[in-house]
Order: sequence, then C-alpha cells, then structure tokens
Amino acid sequence: MSRIRIAAAVAGAVLVVVVGASAETAEKPGDLKQMMGENFAGLQTILYALISANYAAVPDQVEVISQHATALTQMVPANAKARRTQFLTYAMNLGAHAEDLKQISRALMEHDAQRATPGPDYLREALAAHYGGMVSMCVACHNQFRPLPKR
Repeated sequence: MSRIRIAAAVAGAVLVVVVGASAETAEKPGDLKQMMGENFAGLQTILYALISANYAAVPDQVEVISQHATALTQMVPANAKARRTQFLTYAMNLGAHAEDLKQISRALMEHDAQRATPGPDYLREALAAHYGGMVSMCVACHNQFRPLPKR
C-alpha cells in the first residue's frame, strides 16, 4: 500500500473519531468541540508534514495540541467525571506525546540540515511513533468517553 493511501486511511480514521466526538458534553461544550476540531486539523497537517518530510511544519501544530492537552486536564467532561483519573491519563499522555514530537521534530530538522541525502533513521521512526501515540490517545479517550447516541 502506498504512503499516500496509508496517510488517507489514517486521516479518515481520525476524522471518524473527531466527528463522533462532536456530541461530547463538557463544562464548556463549545470549547471542547473547538479544541477537538483544531486538534484534528493539526493532526492532518502533522501527518502530511511527516510524509512529505516538511518537519518545519510540525512544532507549531504540535504546540497547539500540547496546549489543548493541558486545557483538557482542567475541563473534564461531565460524562467523564466518574472516571476522572482515566480521562486525565489520556489527556496527559496526549500532551507527553506532543511534547516529544515537538522535540524530535526539531532534532530531525537539525539532523537533516547536516546531511546531503535523507534516509531512514531512528528520528523519523520516533517521530512517527509519537504521532501514532497522539492518535491512539485520541481514539482511546473517545472510545471511553464519547456519549452513546440517543435512540
């Protein structure tokens, strides 16, 4: 499967998660919905940056997600109050992956500036792993705390 198809599949999966989360109930539902939309847009930008090796686009997008992860620890949705610790764990893990992704992308930009040809190396793999970690935290949290549809 080509990288473009893989990227499209991942972006589609993230879209399904975010669209499903739009019914989320929180202390400030508009703020939560807006943050999730911004996170989704940031994840798409980051994915494209990873695929196209445009690492300069990563830190700013990741910073937004990191700030949102911190904000989520202060606005636990009503439907997550009973499992507050679990919700906070997802939010903090999202933030940790974002911070790692930001640092690794900066190191990768420095690394690539010093060599003539790009090639496989551990920084790219680490960057992809932390991107996957951010997506996994979003999916896990939404699977646990997204309200069930009304029947």
